[in-house]
Amino acid sequence: MVNRVLRAGFVAGAALLAMTGGSFAADKLKPVTLVLEWTGIQPQHFGFWIAKERGWYADEGLDVTIKSSSGSTQAMQILTGGQADIGNVAAASLAEAAGKSELPLRMVAVFGQRDALSMAYFESSGIKTPKDLEGRKLGFVPGSMAFILWPSFAKATGVDASKVQLINWDFRSYYGIFGAKQVDASGNFILGSTGEWLFKQKGEIVHQFVFSDYLPLIGSGLMVRTETIQKDPDMIRHFVKATQKAWAYMIADPKKAVPEASVIVHKQYDETPAPEILAEYAYEMVPEKMVSKESAGKPVGWSSPEEWSGMVDLLMQYDQNMSRKPAVAELMTNEFLAQ
Repeated sequence: MVNRVLRAGFVAGAALLAMTGGSFAADKLKPVTLVLEWTGIQPQHFGFWIAKERGWYADEGLDVTIKSSSGSTQAMQILTGGQADIGNVAAASLAEAAGKSELPLRMVAVFGQRDALSMAYFESSGIKTPKDLEGRKLGFVPGSMAFILWPSFAKATGVDASKVQLINWDFRSYYGIFGAKQVDASGNFILGSTGEWLFKQKGEIVHQFVFSDYLPLIGSGLMVRTETIQKDPDMIRHFVKATQKAWAYMIADPKKAVPEASVIVHKQYDETPAPEILAEYAYEMVPEKMVSKESAGKPVGWSSPEEWSGMVDLLMQYDQNMSRKPAVAELMTNEFLAQ
């Protein structure tokens, strides 16, 4: 099924590869800042680096600066505060935040159609299926998306949650606690970011249960302020068009695009693993998590309003802090996508 979906997505992706922008003088480029929900080395960010390095943003008249943050919540704060023009955040985080209060933010493109949030465990633990989590210790950061979704994951996979011991930790300690095997599994990882290569050097193999394999969870996408939609819609269209081109390339030719992006990322950040290692684990996400059954054949970046509605319903059921049900139209639009 996945292969059929990907092949259908490649058709739309290949068409977008033909898109070209105008030519702009360097001094005429419009400065635009993109804030990412993490450090920028994760696979869900590769398309942005490709678009910047290949000059596709410049072709659209944009001088793009890419900066990191410590998560979707902080990225939304930075965007709302005006310290960035565009943000790349998890769709579920946007929906959850909008369920607490109205937000001046809207997602204008989704390039991670299936969320990469996961639970990591070592092969040596003997865990093979979610059911094997029973009788084990499972670590979570309280209030995190993984923590909120755990009951729904347990229900969807037939796990008796009463037989799982939950261990609370924070984002500063969970990686070390997981590595020291003080828990049997960790609920706060994403695909391509578990540090598998480090554990592999010690003879440990890491596997993951991906939440979106069992639950209706959309991945990450581009978000802007509603004020920007009103005042500078052309900037949004140009940014989205260049990014669509990059992700169409990533989806259609991952064996070429992923290594290329890995080299770019490796140059941007100190203390990153070698490009070939970045590429190896990026394939956990690219291209499979970049498309879905619903988005196949649609323009790259298009997302399904029905999928958004299902995700909101899921979060409303399990997140007690969501006091209101945000309408899908508050959260997303496909109007800025190049066809």
